[in-house]
Amino acid sequence: MTWHRSTLLRLLQLADLAIVAAALLSAAALAAPDGDDWFTILAMRVEVRNLLIVAGYLAYCHVVFHGFGLYRSYRLSPSSREWHDLAWAVLIATLPLWAVADPFRLQFAARIFLPVFAGLAFCGLGAERRLLRVVARGMRRHGHDRRRVIVVGDGEQAFDMVARLARRADLGYHVVEMIPLDPRGNGNGTGSAAVLGRIETLAASQAIDEVFVALPLDSAQPLIRALVSLCEEQGITVRLASSVAELIFARAQLDEVDGRPVITLFSGPPDSHALLGKRLLDLGLSLVACLLLLPLFVTLAIAIKLDSPGPILFAQERVGLRRRRFRLYKFRTMIEGAGRLPAGLEPLNGAQGPVVQIRNDPRVTRVGRWLRHVSLDELPQLVNVIKGDMSLVGPRPLPSRDVPRIDQRVRERRFSVRPGMTCLWQVNGHAPEFEDWVKTDMEYIDNWSLGLDLKILLQTLPAVLSGRDGD
Repeated sequence: MTWHRSTLLRLLQLADLAIVAAALLSAAALAAPDGDDWFTILAMRVEVRNLLIVAGYLAYCHVVFHGFGLYRSYRLSPSSREWHDLAWAVLIATLPLWAVADPFRLQFAARIFLPVFAGLAFCGLGAERRLLRVVARGMRRHGHDRRRVIVVGDGEQAFDMVARLARRADLGYHVVEMIPLDPRGNGNGTGSAAVLGRIETLAASQAIDEVFVALPLDSAQPLIRALVSLCEEQGITVRLASSVAELIFARAQLDEVDGRPVITLFSGPPDSHALLGKRLLDLGLSLVACLLLLPLFVTLAIAIKLDSPGPILFAQERVGLRRRRFRLYKFRTMIEGAGRLPAGLEPLNGAQGPVVQIRNDPRVTRVGRWLRHVSLDELPQLVNVIKGDMSLVGPRPLPSRDVPRIDQRVRERRFSVRPGMTCLWQVNGHAPEFEDWVKTDMEYIDNWSLGLDLKILLQTLPAVLSGRDGD
């Protein structure tokens, strides 16, 4: 670690402690009883006991932040990873305040103090790190805080990695040397022993921070193990940039199993706290909606029963997350036994692809036509959301009979997420063309975020009131 990086880390650590202390003071003032204000809080008597408690707590926070790796390099990490680490660090740092509030008679630790403190600390530390990233990237573009690296690869992959590092000047990498190697040993590149010797020589003569290895993970295993062992002795960071496979739609992340690194490839949204937030949002909104709409459910059930004979609910097998089958519930809108499409109605299908959409379908009941127009027939799917079969937002689930008709493998990526009650193509305008339908579903999967889900939910009501065809 260079002296200027060490200095920046020390400043960052001091700034973190200052932000935590400011969050403590601000939360205490905001959570103070009626009649107290900032001046009352600031005028509190400074006691040795209070100073020791605050100093001990700041030391604890420092240990927690180190434990969660907040001071390691996030140069190549996505922003979400840093936010994830920061959220957990703040949560663990907040717990002792709740535990010691009564024993130490911390009067300021009122009920709202802890969430206010955690929120202020998280926002303050997050804003500080966003600012730090912006400043650091600007410095790297101007040649400061650069890391000296060696790239080892089998020709084409090595040149590709060097080109990528050169294009991303904001990452701050200076390639000292590229060592080409042919792992098949056909004489077109440097041999394994020569590679190790060259790295050792370069590390002895100048500072080398990292080694990028762009080699196949199968045939180059002996060299990679020897290279990792050498770099461990030299204190050099090793980054394996080997391509396991050409990724068209999938993305990769590094996990571990009992200390062994595992490369994970996924095409849908990765398992994360954002997905947990999506599930909590689904459960919360669905439970509240079911309670509020219970009188409406009863009214619709009576209307359906009076309008035509048959069950109140219509259940159909659909295909959901990772091709798991489930029973989807809707209010019945057709006459009993309408699931069997008569041959005479086949030419009336107005949709393209493996879906059935018939305008002015004679099988739809009077109440059913109105239910479809305002989308109230979909409301029982809130039960599917609570059960975990579906989400509030996601690609619409296909009937099991239509899944085998999908003729392109790329379309099957829609099974990498939970199907939803509403989706992107519904709020953007109903298009019966199956190709446009699938294209919009892929756009949703590739760009998914909680913000996008909230945006779709807010746009759903106007789209519903404008009318639509049932699926």
